[in-house]
Amino acid sequence: MQIDRQTLIKRIIRAMLLIGSSSLDVVFPRTCRVCGRTLVAGERLLCVGCMAELPRTYLHDIDFNTVHHRIGGRHEIDVAAGWFYYYRDSPYARLIHEAKYGDRPATARMLGRLYGMELAADGLTGRFDVLLPVALHRDRLLRRGYNQSLEIARGLAAELGCDVGDNLMALRSHRTQTRRSGYDRYDNVRGSFGIRHPEELDGLSVAIVDDVVTTGSTVLDCINAIVGSASPSGISVLSIGVTHMR
Repeated sequence: MQIDRQTLIKRIIRAMLLIGSSSLDVVFPRTCRVCGRTLVAGERLLCVGCMAELPRTYLHDIDFNTVHHRIGGRHEIDVAAGWFYYYRDSPYARLIHEAKYGDRPATARMLGRLYGMELAADGLTGRFDVLLPVALHRDRLLRRGYNQSLEIARGLAAELGCDVGDNLMALRSHRTQTRRSGYDRYDNVRGSFGIRHPEELDGLSVAIVDDVVTTGSTVLDCINAIVGSASPSGISVLSIGVTHMR
């Protein structure tokens, strides 16, 4: 059977891309972000061993957990969950650092997808109508180049079958939350977030997405903004990391 020139060119390009991809894996091998071991086929971001040892929280299986507690019972929260416990000196902290500061939005997206797969496997597909990533102020967004919470939300949404909204907005910039006490964190972000087009959220099950929940002050300010102007049917919180209470 004779192949026309255009089809032949497409096949050659596909073959070159496959060869190029294999060659790149040899020259620049994909490695586990935690232990540095070269990843094999089927492994994404983490090797099987590090994935098995991930300090999972399983908070989505607990009706009233540490995230609920940090929000202080100020609002009724549907699902409050985080993928793994975050310790600053843990090798797993590299995942958050790369997603946030390492100029790797793809890492943030993949973290969202991997966590989303586990939530979907536990029956949370269809639980949320829209995911609302914690917004970055335009000054910080310009410096960083992307919003890691947005990328995480996109990964989660791809697995959970829901939309990603842009309703949360940062009204003002605030200083870093690192090394601040609980009240200082809340005071630092209080009034930082607002809602655009609140009517779009009425009657919807919304989930706020952040990279790490520490004291819960950022999430709480986002919730305050939502309930102050919209009437969702439920509010949830999803994060990649959750710190342990001291």
